[in-house]
Amino acid sequence: MKLKLGNGSWEKTELNYLLAGLLAVSGFRAGTVPPERRVLLPFDYVGVRVTDGLLRRQLDQAKDDYLRIPNDDLLLGFRRRAGLPAPGHELGGWYSNDVFHVFGQILSGLSRMYAATGDPACKAKADALLDGWAKCIAINGYFYYTNHPNALHYIYEKMVGGLVDMAVYTGRRDALVQLARITRWAETHLDRRNPYSYSQTEWYTLSENLYRAYLISGDERYKKFAKVWEYTPYWKQYANKQSIFAKRPDGGQTMRYHAYSHVNTLSGAAMAYRVNGDSWYLDTIKNAYDYLQANECFATGGFGPDEALVPKQQLEQMLRDTSSTFETQCGTWAVFKLCKSLIGLTGDAKYGDWIERVCYNGIGATIPMSPAGNVFYYSSYNPYGAVKANIGEGWTCCTGTRPMAIADVCDLIYFRAPDGLDVNLFVPSVARFKFKGSNVVVTQQTRFPESTSVSVMLSLDRPTEFTLRFRKPSWLAGAVTVVTPGRNGRPEALQDDAKNWLSIRRQWNDGDRVELNLPMEFRSAPLYSDKSNPTAIAFGPTVLAFRAEDSPANRIDYANLASNFVPVPGEDLTYHLKNDPDVLARPFYDFKEGEMYYLYLDNQAPGHVPHHKLRTNGPWQDSGKHWFCNTPGSWCEGSFTGTGVRLLGYLYEDAGHAEVKIDDKVVGIIDEYNPKRDVPQHWDFIGLSQGKHVLRVTVLPDKSPKSTNVYINVAGLEAIK
Repeated sequence: MKLKLGNGSWEKTELNYLLAGLLAVSGFRAGTVPPERRVLLPFDYVGVRVTDGLLRRQLDQAKDDYLRIPNDDLLLGFRRRAGLPAPGHELGGWYSNDVFHVFGQILSGLSRMYAATGDPACKAKADALLDGWAKCIAINGYFYYTNHPNALHYIYEKMVGGLVDMAVYTGRRDALVQLARITRWAETHLDRRNPYSYSQTEWYTLSENLYRAYLISGDERYKKFAKVWEYTPYWKQYANKQSIFAKRPDGGQTMRYHAYSHVNTLSGAAMAYRVNGDSWYLDTIKNAYDYLQANECFATGGFGPDEALVPKQQLEQMLRDTSSTFETQCGTWAVFKLCKSLIGLTGDAKYGDWIERVCYNGIGATIPMSPAGNVFYYSSYNPYGAVKANIGEGWTCCTGTRPMAIADVCDLIYFRAPDGLDVNLFVPSVARFKFKGSNVVVTQQTRFPESTSVSVMLSLDRPTEFTLRFRKPSWLAGAVTVVTPGRNGRPEALQDDAKNWLSIRRQWNDGDRVELNLPMEFRSAPLYSDKSNPTAIAFGPTVLAFRAEDSPANRIDYANLASNFVPVPGEDLTYHLKNDPDVLARPFYDFKEGEMYYLYLDNQAPGHVPHHKLRTNGPWQDSGKHWFCNTPGSWCEGSFTGTGVRLLGYLYEDAGHAEVKIDDKVVGIIDEYNPKRDVPQHWDFIGLSQGKHVLRVTVLPDKSPKSTNVYINVAGLEAIK
């Protein structure tokens, strides 16, 4: 049976999907919504605003960046595929190539930024994009940007999230009509074989947003479809406290876990618990958090060097080998969602520590996106030195998660408790809510983390008794003191509970104020608890990085850490090294694009010259861990001081020969060919006079007979004293 609706023919089954969507829009719930299992509730953006500070500046920057993208450019491929007029220009990069397409995430980001700021321009843009995209959905529900997307599951999941966010945060309940349409196609066409750890589609992330769709619509179809994508073999390893590296549940051999998506999938387990109530789901996310903190995280809260979860013993070498230490935007987003769920479901403030770390050392340390969609994809913690740079490709996955993550800061500051309000983050902000019939406004004023002081002001339309709680951070250097001016002006004790909250319960009056002092100190944060090296230096939650010509790792007295740092007048959290005033330490978030820094300090690093400090001539390209080029005559050079030097590189199946000169004298020819890719290699040149020298590597036209090209790469130099 076919029915004629508008300008197209619709199968009866399609009409059923449309009707289901329309019923959802009207508020009809097809199924029984499960009971609320959270003990603390986020505000879901309602009544909360970030008012000032680093995170507000990041939010405003992201909002401006995404509002500037022309709507016609974003809709170009959809309209072209649907045979509609398609004005606009190609955005290029992953977007035009339909690779892990971010349109759904941009809908989510705009919806959440509207909820976080109230800026009507965000809603207007999201509305226009939704309306334009909906016209391009095919009769059978096909909705992709082109006819050849690379990751069907991934893109569908992002569209589900975008449509749910449009319904929740912009009031566009009709987005659920479009969700019903595209879900019809997905139910029929998405491959359900679900290979273990298969990151090419990230199928194992689908359950989260489908469960969200069920919770807002009551439609059992989404609940059943979410169940299909549960990553049970992986989740169960955490639930049972088994090593994820011991044995693959499916018997396969490869044990590589794409880092971001294998943390992101845990939010699917959290949503499964909220919907189904089975305790093993909650055990999964609690145990996963503990495992990740103990085995995968850096001092910044970042994780996943080269986008991989790896056995803990491999982290040290990977820290030295890569400049792609943390997938910043996506990784931050995964942390935010997981920890928000954990705080809500357990009531424990300890999970806020990870949120705070990636707020300031992850999303808060981001440099601005370029107009071509190049975003701060990777943070580098390489102890041989690093710089901040946007990724060379435009419109990558991190371009999609960037606006979602920074907007979500707004929803991580406060949580509603049955007996009052819990403060998770110390951020300049305001929260408006009702409690026992009273209208309450809580305002935080602070320069945290540059300052240890936090002022909380309360405005109420009548005296009201409730509990005010503050997260007890793990980095505290002493007892938190609190003063309530207007009461007695003397320091008061806070109740310290088993779930890491510090609380005050009393009857609050209009105009009451609470003054907190959160003592901080310098602390060393070594990568391994049983080794002092390599290590990062932090002050409270803020990780410091060092501006220096060479790693200052051997110029710091770690046993008397505070004695090393001399404050720079007028610059918060900025210090000179006492024994070397040319070395400047300041927050990682303060470093700008292209500015050299050392974040992890490693006693092997002094004397090492990273590839990005080498000079090049010719069309060399930066892989993130080395320069590479296949144009004969092109050269790469760097200076070192010592009696010898170690040239660092990698062997590849398409590599050739290169000439090596030191101080304009040929000292050797190297061959970088190997039948296997990405094999670390080094070449030593010794017997030089003590002093400063220059080494130059020049690409030759020669190669091994089995090599497929003449590429040469240079990963750095190490001076031999």
